[in-house]
Amino acid sequence: MSELAELAGVSKRTIDYYTKLGLLKAERSQSNYRFYSEEALQRLTWINYYKKQHLPLEKIKEKMASFNENAGQYAETMQKVDMQLNTLEKDVQDLKPLLQQLNKEQLKLAVKHMPAERATLLHSLLLIIGETPLI
Repeated sequence: MSELAELAGVSKRTIDYYTKLGLLKAERSQSNYRFYSEEALQRLTWINYYKKQHLPLEKIKEKMASFNENAGQYAETMQKVDMQLNTLEKDVQDLKPLLQQLNKEQLKLAVKHMPAERATLLHSLLLIIGETPLI
């Protein structure tokens, strides 16, 4: 529970409260200690996201129930997105030697003439693969 609280950036009391509300499920060890699966961390991430949207906990509970009902569809979509990200990362790796041949001024000029969404995407992809951003 402490590890989950630290990873999610919430208090143990919050986790306890969410468990009582049914937003999280705890499993019990042989010595009757509560422990949480990786899914609990994912659920806490979504709960925090919805809280930032100022949704009340009851509405969040409804959204989480809906998420559970559509989990297969979400997993399929996430798998497609993951495949697209892998392709984009490979494309960025292929572009990297070309980008490295440009000096900083040439790079800025190239980015300046790109549509904003492409420049943003390229910037984000470079960050994802651990490279220095263009600008």
